[in-house]
Amino acid sequence: MIEVSLKVFCSYSHNDEPLKDELAKHLTMLERQGVISTWHDRKIPPGKEWDQQINENLNTADIILLLVSSDFIYSKYCWDIEVTKAIERHEAGEAFVIPIILRNVSWQSAPFAKLQALPKNALPVKSWNNQDDAFTNVAQGIKFAAEQLIKERQEKQASREAAIVKYRQQAEEFASDGEISLVESEILKDLQEKLKLTDLEASAIREKALEPYGIYKKHIDKYRLFLTNFIDEQGYPLNEKAKNELKKLQQYYVLKDEDVVCVEKEQEVEYQKRQAEKLLQEQEAKLFTENLGNGVVLEMFAIPGGQFFMGSPENEPERYSDESPQHTVTVQPFFMGKFPVTQSQWAIVATLKKVNIDLNSEPSNFKGANRPVECVSWDDAVEFCARLSNKTGKNYRLPSEAEWEYACRAGTTTPFYFGETITTDLANYDGNYTYNSGSKGEFLCQTTDVGKFPPNFFGLFDMHGNVWEWCQDTWHENYNGAPTDASPWISPNENRLLRGGSWYFNPGRCRSAIRYSVARVVRYNEVGFRVVVAASLRT
Repeated sequence: MIEVSLKVFCSYSHNDEPLKDELAKHLTMLERQGVISTWHDRKIPPGKEWDQQINENLNTADIILLLVSSDFIYSKYCWDIEVTKAIERHEAGEAFVIPIILRNVSWQSAPFAKLQALPKNALPVKSWNNQDDAFTNVAQGIKFAAEQLIKERQEKQASREAAIVKYRQQAEEFASDGEISLVESEILKDLQEKLKLTDLEASAIREKALEPYGIYKKHIDKYRLFLTNFIDEQGYPLNEKAKNELKKLQQYYVLKDEDVVCVEKEQEVEYQKRQAEKLLQEQEAKLFTENLGNGVVLEMFAIPGGQFFMGSPENEPERYSDESPQHTVTVQPFFMGKFPVTQSQWAIVATLKKVNIDLNSEPSNFKGANRPVECVSWDDAVEFCARLSNKTGKNYRLPSEAEWEYACRAGTTTPFYFGETITTDLANYDGNYTYNSGSKGEFLCQTTDVGKFPPNFFGLFDMHGNVWEWCQDTWHENYNGAPTDASPWISPNENRLLRGGSWYFNPGRCRSAIRYSVARVVRYNEVGFRVVVAASLRT
């Protein structure tokens, strides 16, 4: 089926106009069938520039008819402009040029002499006994040429459409994850060359393949922006009414549940960071310092009161059953050591008057004044607190397990106060192991100076890794029956609680919710502690 008529341009001398008109009559059937549409300069509308009109039609014609006669060859315009352009377009494969010999003239040395001419045997129309026979032969020749050209174009179009389909399928496959990677782009570039597609065609196909994902991404971005503002306005966690309102927005944007969960988790973390940054700024103004002597101080940071969800959710990687059930705990304000107790701090307090037991002033395996003290038992840590309390007049003690986790999380709900994973740029642990798609890092095989790694949003350092930290509580296998007021949970049990992980353990054992049970008498080179004091007793 012919969808668009072929454009036929007639190049002729006005002295041959009667013959041109006669040819037009014989081409009428082809025009009525929609095979061709003819154009010549007599069709230039009034007021139009004839030179521009001729050039435009000559440059867009599918078939160019050269009506050859002595007047045609004599015409400077026909020869210099129209013949030159016709041959140029023929050689470029842009148009089909057919010489039609009207009257006898020497044309065999003309640029178009190499082309098959009409009528049959290039016998001039005027030389035929019956000119109708001559023009009929010409019309049949033009019809044959037009049909061949249409067939070639249809085959070429079919081939191009097949190439476009193949390229589109590959582009859509690559775009199925919402983007086309550098490697995939290189493959598509090679395929484009093989299929002979233009840059414009290939670019349009790629853009079309990515369009649904671009729209979807815009909807995700709109949802994310709204959620950010919504959380700032409503607070977090969201109540059921707020969640139902968000569900309406998700349905309106046709967002997948898994994508919404990711965005909401991301915004939860961002909200926690914003809140924690505010807390950190507030807490930095609430620092007090104990002067222990010899230039050694103990820095205590204010921990604000509040509520938190203690334990780990069931979907947290590498969690243990003893971290369940999660439960809400209310915590009163208190002060906590900015760092684990250091060896320099320990050495001074160990020389103070004995309360219950003797203390070794240099118990640590890894020596360093600013390294955390280790190789101290639970009773050693309690004795340290008692001596410090006597010196300062304040009631220093070990934190309860709930106070420790609350202070570690500093408003976060992720496995670490840094987020969903951790690296050895953030804490001292066995970097041969990874957590939740994190990267491997260093294994230092020893403690480091306190304060080497970033603090949490309460301003506390080394809550993940370096040394385990003693808590007041005795060990319990889970949180069933645990206090909800952050008080220490004491039962007849010689095993005590450690929190925070150490230099020796993998990152999963350094999570905010991790718990560890050991006998109170052990002295390991990976176990230390930090102290707390009630806010109401700080003078």
